[in-house]
Amino acid sequence: MAIDVIVVGGGVIGCSIAWRLAQSGLKVTVFERGRVGCEASRAAAGMLSPQGEAQGPGPFFEFCLRSRAMYRSFAEELTEASGIDVEYKDDGTLFVVVEGEDEEAKTKWASWQLEAGLPLEHVSADDLRKLEPAVTELATRAIFLPEEHQVENRRLMDALEVAIKRTGVELIEGADVSALTFEPGRVTGVVSAGKRFDAGVVIVAAGTWSSQLLEPLGLNVKVIPARGQMIAVRRNGCPIKRVLHSSKVYIVPRNDGRILIGATVEYAGFNKAVTAGAINQLLNAAVELVPSIEDFEVEEIWCGLRPDTIDHLPIIGATGVATGVDNLVLATGHFRNGILLAPITAKFVAELTNSNRQPDALRPFGIERFENNLPEPTPAAYGFFR
Repeated sequence: MAIDVIVVGGGVIGCSIAWRLAQSGLKVTVFERGRVGCEASRAAAGMLSPQGEAQGPGPFFEFCLRSRAMYRSFAEELTEASGIDVEYKDDGTLFVVVEGEDEEAKTKWASWQLEAGLPLEHVSADDLRKLEPAVTELATRAIFLPEEHQVENRRLMDALEVAIKRTGVELIEGADVSALTFEPGRVTGVVSAGKRFDAGVVIVAAGTWSSQLLEPLGLNVKVIPARGQMIAVRRNGCPIKRVLHSSKVYIVPRNDGRILIGATVEYAGFNKAVTAGAINQLLNAAVELVPSIEDFEVEEIWCGLRPDTIDHLPIIGATGVATGVDNLVLATGHFRNGILLAPITAKFVAELTNSNRQPDALRPFGIERFENNLPEPTPAAYGFFR
């Protein structure tokens, strides 16, 4: 049977897109270079946190809020479709300010959000200890973000794998796509293991490996790996109920009793090494925030490569208008927001693919913005944590 759409990349973005396309009746094949969802998607922490991560208002922030609003129904639908509970938790997030920090500098993001009417509550030190008794006594106050939720991203990927297969998607793992095939003005398919596969549309959702496929077409797209190191610790009885942020670290409680500690942002190329210095810094910051973590057992240490871009925004949309290359759609560069943006990216990419019209919501994230030269990202742009 002829393939309608090839999706290159079996992470959360690629699989979510494939699921929506298959639901619309298209014949979809996903090529994944390794095991489905085993790169950035499984390395993540699963936080649905546009407010806590926001640098300011704008189209990207609004896009993130819209996706967050879709997530409960997305998670419920996925759980029903797969039979796997993705552990959507709606306990909210606390951003904690610790004694000695410049409170105004650390929480200035809260002022414009409060003025914009976004859900946000200031919490005193006394009330913080009632909500989360395990938090350090050096905490001076906190900001509660009631709509900042989380999913268990590894279970999310397991559920997506089952769901896409049940919907008829062909999933080819261990299949590195070495090139896109094209003729003047249009992409016609892909090459994998020396074999050509033709399709009506190709969607590149290959995360930080996207650039190497696009360069031969002359597309000015640079997706940069941003390493993130993380830790999981465990002890009988989890001392916290909800996600905790400080200016140095975030701590995420899981239903199985683990606590995730993350995460670095490092521009180290494709080097996926876990380093002693980063792990030490993360553990120290976690113990500062929740002192009892000092006695927890370290269960797992890992890292992933987030797909960053020059302006830290995703690249989503068709390439035809800006480049003259038709039949090619990009959905990459989601950086730290791949899990969060999966529902809305899948929705609009499916609409685009089925209608051949670019949704207005995707225009800020199109490839055409790279016509102007932008500065290279540096570690200082986000620092160790933010």
